[in-house]
Amino acid sequence: MASRKTKRKNIIQIISLALAVVIVVVISVLFQQWWNNRPDPEPAEISIAASAPAGELEVFPFSICEPGVECPENEVPTLNVGADEELHLTIPESIYDHDWYLLTIYDDPAANDEAYHGANETTEVTLPGSVDPLEDGGERPRLVVVEISAIMIGHDSNGEETPYTVTWSLSTMEQAAE
Repeated sequence: MASRKTKRKNIIQIISLALAVVIVVVISVLFQQWWNNRPDPEPAEISIAASAPAGELEVFPFSICEPGVECPENEVPTLNVGADEELHLTIPESIYDHDWYLLTIYDDPAANDEAYHGANETTEVTLPGSVDPLEDGGERPRLVVVEISAIMIGHDSNGEETPYTVTWSLSTMEQAAE
């Protein structure tokens, strides 16, 4: 038969173990609540990483518009991509965790293309600096502009959540002097 001292020691161990389990469960639930409810960044703060042999660039939104509101446009950054080079885009989670579109514009409008990407389907995109000619013996259309568009939730001037159409734009060729 177990002594009183042994029984008491066993009860203290069981209570300590139960208390430790309760503490771990409470901390896990609180962390999960915080993680799920943490605020997303505002659309203006989200950037796309672009890289090519000419260098790397952080691309911030070209335009951010509430539905039905005139949209001011920002300057389009340029990252030179040669005809035989590739442009690599890294899409942040705040964009790729929902639907987004990729528009590629070439110096031959017939080569332009738009691609739809569903939520969590694509986190990176690599684009060629030029594509195969559309006509036999024709020149290879050069990549001129890349745009990524998504609908995101941000806050308006009153602090209320509102949807925004956000577009990131990147030029891949230096503009000729006018």
